[in-house]
Amino acid sequence: MISTPNPSKKTTHSPVSLTKSTASKLRDYFISTWELYELLFSAIDSPTTYYLSPDPLRNPLIFYWGHTAAFYINKLQMTGLTNQGINPRFEQLFAIGVDPDKPENLDKTDLWPPLEEVNAYRKKVYEKVLSVIEQFPDQEQIDQSSPWWALMMGLEHDRIHFETSSCLLRQLPPELLSRPENWTYAPSFGIPPENSLIEVTEGTVTLGKPKDHAIFGWDNEYGQLTVDVKPFAATKNLVSNAEYVEFLETGAYNDKKYWTEEGWKWKNEVKAVHPKWWIKQNDTFSYRTVFEEISMPLDWPVEVNAHEAWAYCHWKGPDWRLLSEAEFNLIAKEAKKQKGAPAFSKEYNINFIYGSPTPVGFMDEENAPNEFNDLYGNVWEWLNDDFYPLPGFEIHPFYQDFSAPFFDADHSMLLGGSWASTGTGASAYYRLWFRRHFFQHAGFRLAKNR
Repeated sequence: MISTPNPSKKTTHSPVSLTKSTASKLRDYFISTWELYELLFSAIDSPTTYYLSPDPLRNPLIFYWGHTAAFYINKLQMTGLTNQGINPRFEQLFAIGVDPDKPENLDKTDLWPPLEEVNAYRKKVYEKVLSVIEQFPDQEQIDQSSPWWALMMGLEHDRIHFETSSCLLRQLPPELLSRPENWTYAPSFGIPPENSLIEVTEGTVTLGKPKDHAIFGWDNEYGQLTVDVKPFAATKNLVSNAEYVEFLETGAYNDKKYWTEEGWKWKNEVKAVHPKWWIKQNDTFSYRTVFEEISMPLDWPVEVNAHEAWAYCHWKGPDWRLLSEAEFNLIAKEAKKQKGAPAFSKEYNINFIYGSPTPVGFMDEENAPNEFNDLYGNVWEWLNDDFYPLPGFEIHPFYQDFSAPFFDADHSMLLGGSWASTGTGASAYYRLWFRRHFFQHAGFRLAKNR
């Protein structure tokens, strides 16, 4: 494995300011956003691969290749920043993603266009967005009522799909992919340190992003909730691959008593016998990165869905659980004081500093024994909370179904971002959600009441 970040990567993925924007800054950010997505898809070796569905709960890759481009045009048209589309058929076909609970509930189409047509469409969209950005009045403040908010939506939506599409490529056979140049994996040093427990005293935390914050946010980030957090304890590190291997080796992964009813049903339906990104080889496991199989990095955080995280918690003992959103934000205060905001700091494994997770605590080697590691970046943390709106939440009219349809008991929350989270996705305010059986670059740490 390559063991150091690539120093030739000069592109910054930190988000642009809403208060000091210029056409030049927006242009640079758009280009870096666009090129990041193209870098990911450059790993696909054959045009036929675009028509595969790596995940039975998602569309073929060709949809996601066209989707981010069509999103720009649809939103820019909605707010009058452009008067006409480029290809009305594509702007309808690629408009809306999917989130079925089961593969049989996925709406399917056999009418996907040829790759060369989608490539040509993307090229036209690229030029169109650049021409729109040229019209930006320098120093104009962008707020939620501004038509330029739609451009910001397009940029951050593009970056969301860089991360989610990397999880789709990660499910393809590795022989269909080639890792791009400058895609750098982190080192692995073998067995991780002991995962100690840190006691946290009671405290008060206020959740929610101020409406006048200097960077873009999605609608579910706004609103405000003040929470009095009771004393609790949590593990210093994210649960590592080595720790989860022990869970499997004891046979507990296959023991019904550790699973929720919903989780056990999922496990049997998909016949899961180990985490998604692990490959069983004789008496050991190898590990699937986005593009290839490597030796198991035992000191990297385990990546699992929420069902698998909860099963591990129950195996450790009846009092163990996942963190709550309020608890996470309480302990994250200190990390932000010391290392800065994650969207703008290079001291977290976030914003594509590496193209993989890092060993637990690798980015926090100077932390004291009572300080938590990897609160931002590395992998997302599954939480105890279902996805919910903060008091004062308002649906944004430019994207009415971004959050509201998913405020329910079927979607669990995640916080903290991963190595693949960029732009405002790397912000401390970003609130993510997925169905509990879905896979992302996501892990967990243990918590318990005191």
